[in-house]
This record gives sequence, C-alpha cells and structure tokens, in this order.
Amino acid sequence: MKEKQSDKKTKLLAETKYFDLRDDITALMMNDFGFSEDKYEKQIKRFEEMLKDNPRKDEIVARMRHKKERFYEKFIDREADAVLEMLRKIQVNFTEGNSIYPDDQNGTQQLFMEFCERRRHMDNCIVGCYALKQELQYIIRVLPVDINKFETYGKRIDEQIALYKGIRTSDNRFIRKYKKRPPKGGDT
Repeated sequence: MKEKQSDKKTKLLAETKYFDLRDDITALMMNDFGFSEDKYEKQIKRFEEMLKDNPRKDEIVARMRHKKERFYEKFIDREADAVLEMLRKIQVNFTEGNSIYPDDQNGTQQLFMEFCERRRHMDNCIVGCYALKQELQYIIRVLPVDINKFETYGKRIDEQIALYKGIRTSDNRFIRKYKKRPPKGGDT
C-alpha cells in the first residue's frame, strides 16, 4: 500500500512540476525568450566598429540592423511555435500514459502489453524533455539573451526527466511482480 501511495505522489509531483515548468517557459516565450536589447546593441556596435573606415558604414549598419531585426522576429515566432508544440506533446504523452490502468483481468500478457504502452508514453515524455532542452540551447546560441536565465530551465528539465524515469522505474517493479505470478485467465 505504501508503494502505491509513493507512486501516486511521484506522478502528482511530476505533473505539478511540469505545469509550473510549462507556465514559466510560456512566460519566457511571451517575453521573446528574454531577448536582450543591450546585448543586441552590443552586437551592432561590434559590427559598426569593424566598419569604422568604410564610407558607407551608416548605410551598411542600418541594413544589417534591419536584417537582424526581421530575422529575430521570425526566429522568435517560429521557435515559440516549436517550443509550444514540444511542451504540448510532453503533456499529452504524460496524460495518455497516466490514463492507462493495467489490469490483469485479461491475463498477464495483456497486463504486460498495457505496462509497455505506459512505458512508451513515459519514454516519449523523457525524449520530449531532452528535445526541449536542446531547443532552448539552440535559442541561446542564436538570440542575444542572458544565458544564466536559461540555466535554471535546464536544471528544471533535468528534474522533470528524473521524475519521469522514477515513474517508469515504478512500472518496471509492477512488471517484474506480475511476471513472477502464474498465468491467469486468457494466457496460454
């Protein structure tokens, strides 16, 4: 009984922490991923310095500024869509996996298949978290942002992965327990 309560707490914690993470990443996206005007202006200044002896410096810098602004605007919109989709898929997989209640009424083989299906969804949650982490790394490389702000998200995603792995491990215990039981009902 204690084992089941612990498993429920882990699932609840995983879901609660994920909702918080999803909310915070969504807020980050609404803030253009923390786009830093200061860092952006420093990039432009460095570019301007490289052209200090060029008589068309102002024209070239203005064109570069326009090009970068258009790029960043499109990039932020596309990345926001991609990250939102990743966040959605992680939640959907968790919900689908968590809504499968393995039942040995139809035999051990059916029970095993149901546990495998739950595991597949948890695996997809883990894969989704790793992909999300990589996408955030890409955003850091492309946009002028404060890298330190993103470090927290990386750690929180790692914690989420650990929670999903804990749920998966819990399911493995049940699978081992049922494999040791004699066949029941529809097993032949």
